[in-house]
Amino acid sequence: MLDTIAKNGSKPRYRSNRLIFLAADHGALSRLNDVTRIALAWASIVDDVKEGKLNIDLLQKNQAEKELKSAEDVLPRAVRECYKWLLCPVQDAPTDPKSGIEAFALNTTGGGAGAEIERICTDNELVIATWSPIHLRAELKELYWKGGQNTANAAAFFEDTLRYLYMPRLKSREVLAKAIQTGAATKDFFGTAYGQADGKFEGFALGSGSVVFDDTLLLIEPEAARVYEESNRPKAQPASTGQAVIPGPSSGPSYPSPGDTLAGGVVEPGAKPLTPGVAKAKSFFGAAEIAPATAKMRLVQIADEIVSVLASDPNANIRLIVEISAEFPAGASDGVRRAVSENARSLGLKTADWE
Repeated sequence: MLDTIAKNGSKPRYRSNRLIFLAADHGALSRLNDVTRIALAWASIVDDVKEGKLNIDLLQKNQAEKELKSAEDVLPRAVRECYKWLLCPVQDAPTDPKSGIEAFALNTTGGGAGAEIERICTDNELVIATWSPIHLRAELKELYWKGGQNTANAAAFFEDTLRYLYMPRLKSREVLAKAIQTGAATKDFFGTAYGQADGKFEGFALGSGSVVFDDTLLLIEPEAARVYEESNRPKAQPASTGQAVIPGPSSGPSYPSPGDTLAGGVVEPGAKPLTPGVAKAKSFFGAAEIAPATAKMRLVQIADEIVSVLASDPNANIRLIVEISAEFPAGASDGVRRAVSENARSLGLKTADWE
């Protein structure tokens, strides 16, 4: 069994941590063999009668079919009673030289075999369907955030859970995605980013709760994330001293004199000087070039931090235009063209042309 865990035929097995074995009980195996032989024997007789290889009377034919049905009814129960052990490969730590096997007895009397296997896996945490960000942080701290390394790629972490026996056996990628989403909502577990270049994190966030689990997602050690956030916080503008500045004779606004004509009429003597008002902005235009790898995350950020703010004014008329441009030096494949065209049509794109 350990050879099966380590190798897939003549090649090394890549996803060893996805294997769980159902094994037979040695004491019940002989009965299963006997029941199987009886069922096969009666099936052979019935087949020979149907094909004309064996001539028997009607009474014998009915008896053979009855015995076959009885044997076939017994066979599933015998199989269930025989295969009563669930074997799970384990390795407590990366430094352990060899992996081991844990055995768990299945209840063979009630419910279906699949439901019983799932119960054993859940009760003994052989397969994890719901994971807390506390455990995710502990795994990252023990195996990834060390030796001067304060980041871990989330997709690589999931691949490692498929491969190494000492890693948690998650039921699916979605289990990790939910743990990341929960942990990203606070500053206690990790920061997130979508790449790192020249000491800068792209799409850095700490405690935002908005995260997209893709191949570029980085999980940052919380203390390192707080230090980075503090070092990149915008500096506060110096406060005003409160002292008035008196303009000189050649500077400052010019006030209308009595008798001057303005758009509203003639300024009367003794009237207060008019302060020119600041014109309000009446339109906004923004454009951004977005990398395809982070498109989903960036579009969500733009919608949350810009579009929603603009829409907070009930008098605002907002119009969004999404422009997509893709070039294929060697030509786009038929599969890509067909999929994109069908998706564009179903999404109602105004234009979706290929050249």
